[in-house]
Amino acid sequence: MTAIKPIVSLTLDLPPSCVAFCPTQPQYFVVGTYLLHHNGDHRVKSEVIDAAEASDSARGVGPQRQLRSGSLELYQFQDDEIARIAVEPTPLYSVLDIEWAPYRRPCGDLLAVATSTGSLAFYQLCPQGNRTQLAFKAQKQICDQSVLILDLVWHPRQWDIIGVTLSDGRVCICQSNEGDPWSQATVLSLHTIITHSLEAWTLAFSSSSTSPIEIISGGDDLLLQRASISCETHEHALLWQDRRIHQAGVTAILALTSELIVTGSYDDHIRLISAPSQKPRTVLADEDLGGGVWRLKALPPQIADAEPSADAAISTLPTAGFPNGTLILASCMHAGARLVRLSRDPETETWEFEVLARFEEHKSMNYGSDVQPQRGHWRTFVTTSFYDKLLCLWRYDLETAESGAVD
Repeated sequence: MTAIKPIVSLTLDLPPSCVAFCPTQPQYFVVGTYLLHHNGDHRVKSEVIDAAEASDSARGVGPQRQLRSGSLELYQFQDDEIARIAVEPTPLYSVLDIEWAPYRRPCGDLLAVATSTGSLAFYQLCPQGNRTQLAFKAQKQICDQSVLILDLVWHPRQWDIIGVTLSDGRVCICQSNEGDPWSQATVLSLHTIITHSLEAWTLAFSSSSTSPIEIISGGDDLLLQRASISCETHEHALLWQDRRIHQAGVTAILALTSELIVTGSYDDHIRLISAPSQKPRTVLADEDLGGGVWRLKALPPQIADAEPSADAAISTLPTAGFPNGTLILASCMHAGARLVRLSRDPETETWEFEVLARFEEHKSMNYGSDVQPQRGHWRTFVTTSFYDKLLCLWRYDLETAESGAVD
């Protein structure tokens, strides 16, 4: 395992909760920030993972709803230097998650934002004179303002659908009706598919789901579950539930195939799970990463692909492209970030996780991490930590991993 040092480190103005590189213009990335105000004071607190308080807030229990604020900060990375080139304050809400639309058309470079006040916001990356800016496009109130949107995911094949998880336990899809997608004038419909008894932390679309759409979700109630919904009738059905596998809340899900999923949990473990529709779930591989596994990001393939067409989705969940397995970036909260390889032995047909690199310069909770969407063997990562407001840029040589020369 290789211990990595940063190339660049920055201290931000506000606590970072999430980060995302633009897939079509990878020299740009956005950081979302989160600040909770207590009795008029600007006090840093990570209510994002405070399950009890978030649950009470969502149900209207306890003290009056607190004010949260934040920002969207646009950075440009070039020649090993990071420059903040634009800031969009969000004085009425904090940012809990951000994700770029995985399509070249019709969305363009569109960023979806999950807020602390039950709304989705949309920003366009666009040139303004000799600068690039985040331009506000729309904001849609999809649930009560007391509810936090904890996770959002674009459907990998249908541009008019976004999946969300909520602090009141609901797992929903938002569907954009005809017209300019995700514009202020567009009408959205919200459909609840499944619920958790506590916070619904995360979701993923099944890699094979088209119609009906299949969603896998995880919550603070230890529950991992799968359900389907028809795009036409919006009828939904629970396919299975499992509370045996995880010892704490399920916080991250990657759907590698229709039956293979990777999960992260507050119990510090990353797991590969065989999850067929008609058979019991089985853990195929398990690794303790030393900290709560808040988010997982699959690296783009190392082997260069043909350029996708303008209407094609940009792949965010590769299952091939690395000679020796799939590489995953894990945000491990108090333990920092990990680069993990998932591989299968062709002779024994067994799976295993291997930690290739660890980044432990962060001295507080690592929530936001991303990898620059580039080809080649050198990969660039941006990771953040919450309380110390630290942003770090670091690199890893994938040829080191492929040759087996890991410290």
